[in-house]
Amino acid sequence: MLLGVCPVKADTVWTSGHYEIVDGDLYGEIWMHNDCTLDIFGGEIGRLAAYDITLTNWYDGQMDTLWARDNSIVNIFGGSLDGLWAAENSRVNLFAYDVVVMDTGGRFDQGYVTGKFYSNDEPFYFDISQDTYLHINTIPEPATLFLLGLGSLIVLKKK
Repeated sequence: MLLGVCPVKADTVWTSGHYEIVDGDLYGEIWMHNDCTLDIFGGEIGRLAAYDITLTNWYDGQMDTLWARDNSIVNIFGGSLDGLWAAENSRVNLFAYDVVVMDTGGRFDQGYVTGKFYSNDEPFYFDISQDTYLHINTIPEPATLFLLGLGSLIVLKKK
């Protein structure tokens, strides 16, 4: 990975502000601290380390490793990931269905996650490190939530 005609931007550190990564962008490592927001629309990243109170919205692109720590929030809508590590008060939200989170198995026998993204019905699979599964949340699609809410209202109205 990270091979191409474009030069790789290595060891990038962001401590505040809003950033975007798009197709054609290549990063070796990105370290986010404090109150950064990152939107990933494409490109390739070797390692993304999100610390403190950062927010990452990932829509597409490739990444080798994603680290989420402290109070960081990572929203994954699409993309290709090899490994995820999450700890402390971090939260990883998967906007996907048919999600299976296992705390054993995978390359290192520490767990894996598989499923399909709502945005494009693409399947995904990535390995997780020990106890990362405790930080992963599956977010239901909005139509499902609407139908559940509507059904609840009908049941309550009949009573």
